[in-house]
Amino acid sequence: MVRRIGRRGKHVLDVLHYTTSLGWLGVGCCQLTLNVVALVTGDPALRHAAHEITHMFDRYLLIALAVGSITSGVLLGMKTKWGLVRYWWVLVKLVLCVAMLIFTPIWMGGWIGDAVALTADPSALADPEYLVVRRSLFTGSVSIVTTLLLITVISVVRPWGRVRPNRRPPVLTRGRIAA
Repeated sequence: MVRRIGRRGKHVLDVLHYTTSLGWLGVGCCQLTLNVVALVTGDPALRHAAHEITHMFDRYLLIALAVGSITSGVLLGMKTKWGLVRYWWVLVKLVLCVAMLIFTPIWMGGWIGDAVALTADPSALADPEYLVVRRSLFTGSVSIVTTLLLITVISVVRPWGRVRPNRRPPVLTRGRIAA
């Protein structure tokens, strides 16, 4: 059996989890904003700079916040009554977070790297490959922010019940089944 943590330990984990989770959402919003700037600007230098900044966020900040959020969430799940696979809302959050941790560096990171390389040349806007990458970046950024907002709503609302409802046999009380 996993040992529970005390009140102070739970508070520390809660603060770490909230901070890293909201930071992850904030960086996702910043990346979306920078991708919109790159999408609508006519200035090639600004477009390239927006992709460069997005690349820096993706490489350093986003991964650290995502790993911190998942790690603190797993610790909270293991050390509190919620568990990791006891309630559907916790399990769904865990699956979505792990999927995001895989999707973001592999696909988004690749698209961001391509965008940085392609916009180094000021004539990149005419390049059909850049147009595809730009569209993918925008769609990916919207998907990330939407998923993180969904995870936040799930955290607050805590929908659904237990993964496995208690299956205790009914208790007989004076010839009747107790509810």
